[in-house]
Amino acid sequence: MAGYFRNKSWRRSLRYKLVVTSVLCLLLPSLLTLWASDYLTRNIVRAQVVDNERKALELTDVYISGLFDNMIRISNSILFENDINISLKEIWQRSRSNQQDYAKDTLSAKYYINKKLENIAYAMDNVTIALMTTEGQYFTNTPNLDDAFKPSEIVHEPWMQRVKELPAFKVDWVGLIRRPHDSGRSGDPFSIAIARNLRMSTNETYAYLIVSIREDQLSQIFYHDSNERQETLLLDEQGTIIASKDTRKIGSPFVFSRKEMNPDSGIVQYDKEAFLLSRHSLPFGGYELVSLKPYKEAVNQIHTVYRLSFVIQIAAVLLFLILFIYMIRQFTKPVMKLGQVASQVEGGNLSIRSNIRGQDEIGHLGKMFDQMLESVEWMMAEVTREQTQKRKAELAMLQAQINPHFLFNILNSIRLRILMRGDHENAELLSSLSGLLRMTIQRDDECMPLHEELHIVEKYVELLNFRQLEKVDLEINAASDCLAVPIPRFLLQPIIENAYIHGLDQSAGRIRISARLTGTLLAIRIEDNGKGIAYEKLELLRQEMSRVRDASPSVQSAKLSSIGLSNVYERMYLLYGRQFKLSIDSKPGIGTMLQINVPIRISQ
Repeated sequence: MAGYFRNKSWRRSLRYKLVVTSVLCLLLPSLLTLWASDYLTRNIVRAQVVDNERKALELTDVYISGLFDNMIRISNSILFENDINISLKEIWQRSRSNQQDYAKDTLSAKYYINKKLENIAYAMDNVTIALMTTEGQYFTNTPNLDDAFKPSEIVHEPWMQRVKELPAFKVDWVGLIRRPHDSGRSGDPFSIAIARNLRMSTNETYAYLIVSIREDQLSQIFYHDSNERQETLLLDEQGTIIASKDTRKIGSPFVFSRKEMNPDSGIVQYDKEAFLLSRHSLPFGGYELVSLKPYKEAVNQIHTVYRLSFVIQIAAVLLFLILFIYMIRQFTKPVMKLGQVASQVEGGNLSIRSNIRGQDEIGHLGKMFDQMLESVEWMMAEVTREQTQKRKAELAMLQAQINPHFLFNILNSIRLRILMRGDHENAELLSSLSGLLRMTIQRDDECMPLHEELHIVEKYVELLNFRQLEKVDLEINAASDCLAVPIPRFLLQPIIENAYIHGLDQSAGRIRISARLTGTLLAIRIEDNGKGIAYEKLELLRQEMSRVRDASPSVQSAKLSSIGLSNVYERMYLLYGRQFKLSIDSKPGIGTMLQINVPIRISQ
């Protein structure tokens, strides 16, 4: 798989296309279905949310109406309590007649009436009852009426004028009353009150009845632990907030007038956000319950079911997709294996086989592919054999341009004559030349051990130094375990000649040869400290060597010095194929380095 992806883009693979197609075919219909379902059910969801809010307000109405019913029931109990009314009437009459025992009787009646009021309000907590006579006397169920009212101030309230004109048996919904203080709640404490006018049979008023409850008795049910942004308010007939969990809003008008609100529920813009506004009228005093809830959050609560359904569907699709991708991988494994085999064949490994068999099209393709590789491998072997024979013939022609035996015998005769005259230096030169010729006439084997090739190089450099005034230093550093490794004949000599002529420019310098074994390869490095090769020329040389495999071999000159790098590379490529490596690197003014990696196994 790694080899396949190194050679081909994974985005173009068959497996990738199948996976992408599967994902699109599975996910897109599901997503479109879910989107259409969500779009079509928006109105249903909105209606459901509105209905939920309406039911919530109806539940709140039940609680608040119960409190208001208790207030009316208490006021009715007092209105029809004979003992209380008789005592109040007596106090009223005595105050008007200025009787002497008025103060004493009033104190006794006050204690009696207060007890009666306590008993009446016992069943309902936090209810304040106040009875105020027209002469300034007041009675209550609380120990200190000033905690809830200041009678001296209440008589001057605007709504008291309305209560004074109130007919008997009628209830006035006073609404919001600010209390002097209350330690039970921070901020300005408020009460919600009703008032009644107690009249004589002559229609004269003898007392006023005020029944109130603390505002927090109502607003405590407005708290929403799950959503602090949701608000439930109680409005009076004028649209003033008389109960809210936020005490700062109590007494202020609601942001939306009754004309701006829908009869039941609707969407309004509040604080730059869409809110669901629901309203519910109470059967008391024109009061109204109003709920403000962020629309998105209200819808999200209903969408929980749809989101859960979405998650389940996506999970099912993903599970099916995983199984489908697994099956695709199983189906495409033979194709991927063919791709791997093709990549290795492209790298030069013709011995590999896919071994894919089966009754389907892929099995037939694998069988035909293996047969094709066998045919290609056989043809490559034939071509290699023919090229090897051709190169041997060319080498034989090169060696046969002159009669090496004749030259060898003549040179030996001359060397002996010079040696007999005592000229050992020239005799040694002739010995080097004759040794070089001896190597050229040994045609039985195309390969020779590395140490013999190095010996030829040494003889060749000795002849070069004899011809030139400036000497070339030859350094040989070959590991002992690689000296017996066979290499093709005359592999190094053309390279040394090339280094001397082009690298050192036929001047003094140094040529270093090193050899070592690296696994199954013989690594030979040849370096000189000559003038180097320009970058452009070096690139051309590399390109020429890279084209050797495609170019037809040319007939070389008979001279040994004409066998250049491209000729060496062509010859080695025919022998070893892609296993042979030759690299060259050069820096102008510093020198040139040539690296040869020769496989130890030689193709025959």
